[in-house]
Amino acid sequence: MNQSKVSAKRHLAKTVSYRIISTAVGFLIMWWATGSIKFGAAFGVAELIYKPIQYYIHERVWYRFIKFGLVDVKPTNKPKVVKSEPIIEDTEKPKIKRLTYTKKAN
Repeated sequence: MNQSKVSAKRHLAKTVSYRIISTAVGFLIMWWATGSIKFGAAFGVAELIYKPIQYYIHERVWYRFIKFGLVDVKPTNKPKVVKSEPIIEDTEKPKIKRLTYTKKAN
């Protein structure tokens, strides 16, 4: 089982994707609630500027300081390292003596 480190780039990518969806939803709700596309757009722009910063800081604080919900996972099996033997040509192979076992006669 490979364990991965979560980088700050991942948090930034999550922030951007979250903001695109959230800004679109906020814009549509404000446009629908007020009937004004200008007010919806102004709300969307303000939210687009401020909330990524807030979300990124929130995500990093949770990642760094808050351990709630984290479970330590111990690998069950370590992969075995297979050492390859040197290739021996047919002329150099040592002869193997075979042992044979026989029953003792009573």
